[in-house]
Amino acid sequence: MLTSALFLSVPFFTGLVGPDGLYASGNGIYICEETAGRILFINVDGISTVLADGLFSPEGIHVTEDGRILVVEDTESGRLLEVNQGSVTVLVSDICCPEGVTVDNQGTIWFTSGGIEGGELYTTLWKVAGGNPTVEYFLPSVFSFSDLEAAENGMIYICSESSGIFGDVSVFRFDPRTSVLTPFVTGVTACEGIGMTGGGFPFYVTEESGSVFQVDSTGSLTLIECNLSSVEDVVVWKDQIYVSEDGTGSLVRLDLHE
Repeated sequence: MLTSALFLSVPFFTGLVGPDGLYASGNGIYICEETAGRILFINVDGISTVLADGLFSPEGIHVTEDGRILVVEDTESGRLLEVNQGSVTVLVSDICCPEGVTVDNQGTIWFTSGGIEGGELYTTLWKVAGGNPTVEYFLPSVFSFSDLEAAENGMIYICSESSGIFGDVSVFRFDPRTSVLTPFVTGVTACEGIGMTGGGFPFYVTEESGSVFQVDSTGSLTLIECNLSSVEDVVVWKDQIYVSEDGTGSLVRLDLHE
């Protein structure tokens, strides 16, 4: 059952050019500017630092515990990159339209790619172990698996941009131990971004048209915001929810009404 709560959106950082993927650390938020081709870090005072530029449609981002910044470029010949002090290393190349990247509790990299909109009949979940990418699961899809997150228990949760457009599943759950993909969430049209809390639940997902939902451990939804402008990703930082709002070029904080 879908319930709702009332949040107030407050701009935290503005003037971004195509803000998309987000990752939160103890000191701030990493953000991909897909249109500008840059990676920024925004600290607690709202001061930004450019970590990399000259990229091609950077969309998904994950920062490992040892500080490795992993980024995927959403192009027809997309790449998985590692950014370190302005230096960019290509880990995987020639992947069709990768959108999300995460790292599981074993240090394995996972990313998503494909979909007919990118010229592929399938959308694909990839694993990178020992430097080599392997296909772990794929589905025929008009649109693609978009963002993904690895939970503490090893499960991988994957957004589907086709939800409500082509099929009903908004978030899938993939078990790497059994290679089984199961539906987990329905009811979010064009699910674009996913952000987990430290314990895994609740987590949050975005609907591209401008809504943000909370998801509990049973897959039930709570609508927490529905008046944003073309949203992309979502993270939880310092116990507050932040969203990249592509329509206004902003990083937005969601504050619960008192």
